[in-house]
Amino acid sequence: MKRVLIPTDFSDNAWNTIMYAMQLYKNIPCEFYLLNTYELKPIQLLNTVSSQRVGHFYDTIRIDSEKGLKRTLDDIKATMPQVHHTFKTVTKSGSLLSNIDQLMKSVFFDMIIIGTKGANGAKEVFIGSTTQKVISTIKNCPVLIIPEEARFQKITTLAFATDFERVYYTSEIEPIIYFAKHFDASVKMIHVKEDSVFNEVQHYNANVLEEFFKNLDYDIHTANDSTSIKNEIQKLVEKVAADLLIMINYEHSFIERLTREAVIKKMTFHTEIPFLVIPSDN
Repeated sequence: MKRVLIPTDFSDNAWNTIMYAMQLYKNIPCEFYLLNTYELKPIQLLNTVSSQRVGHFYDTIRIDSEKGLKRTLDDIKATMPQVHHTFKTVTKSGSLLSNIDQLMKSVFFDMIIIGTKGANGAKEVFIGSTTQKVISTIKNCPVLIIPEEARFQKITTLAFATDFERVYYTSEIEPIIYFAKHFDASVKMIHVKEDSVFNEVQHYNANVLEEFFKNLDYDIHTANDSTSIKNEIQKLVEKVAADLLIMINYEHSFIERLTREAVIKKMTFHTEIPFLVIPSDN
């Protein structure tokens, strides 16, 4: 059985993420954990001198959290979910990141699925500060980011963006192979290049990947390393009609550059398809 953690703030975006996750695992026995976290706003604390009143505020937002999770469960039941899908709710005070970290110490999750909102109404994904922190901090679980307007459709093509500059470990490639086999999907390796030809290290790593994917339908596409790597990758994602974009988050990787706070505040990541971030194994 798979275990999937889905943070929710009860927004339409969060509901869309839950619906996508249920479709993604439609034919797979799965236990979904719905997590809602709550914190007092700084203005509430500033205006409160009584510890009793602070406790009252916490009780109020805790009850709201519990009610919200119950409504979400009722809405899920109304969709008539798969019999092999079960749901657990978790309500916790504190930051989302700290609570995910704590929860993962007691429960093994195969995937964290989190929604992200579009920027200025455009058909783009803005990787906001919360999602960015989850990607940067969670080191032992894949994170699947669902764009606000994404709706589940059968996955036929996976786009795996890489520069072939490092060795690949089984634990990093397993999620890609799993989705490829489960959905009978092809794997399009997108090579972000600096030089026109592979160096010795890249040749070796490409051969390792080909060995991993030998029983799958796969090929390699090349993206020019322009001033905007994300735009080059997006062009190829559209060219191969990918349903899911995948990257491994390792030191100095494309993901790391995208998710630095200084960059994130200024940019949007142009993709309408879900984005799977796999943590590195070293």
